[in-house]
Amino acid sequence: MNLVKIDDLKPGMILAEPVYSHQDVLLLEAGAKLSKKNIRIFKSWGVDGVAIKGIFEGSDTTAATYETGVEDGIETELKEKFSEVIDDPIMAEIYKAAFRQLTKSNQSANKDNERR
Repeated sequence: MNLVKIDDLKPGMILAEPVYSHQDVLLLEAGAKLSKKNIRIFKSWGVDGVAIKGIFEGSDTTAATYETGVEDGIETELKEKFSEVIDDPIMAEIYKAAFRQLTKSNQSANKDNERR
């Protein structure tokens, strides 16, 4: 799974994760195949990049790899905290929102550290 900048996206790429706007509006589900229209919509909503499945041969994208170990750690910690309530639909949505927010925060912190 690679994080690909919005300007490097190509139609036909497959989303590894759902894409949300900065206002947490779901724009496209994980597993969806990108079209030119999807990419335009992402740009109009101010999306900087998205997680893409697989490696694309011959692609000239400059993709940074996600730190999957960190994501796994976030997921493990949240599953422990939500273990008794995850069957509740509302709590499941809160779990998903917490995972997205913690992942975004981690990515922002990594970008800040790289700049220093």
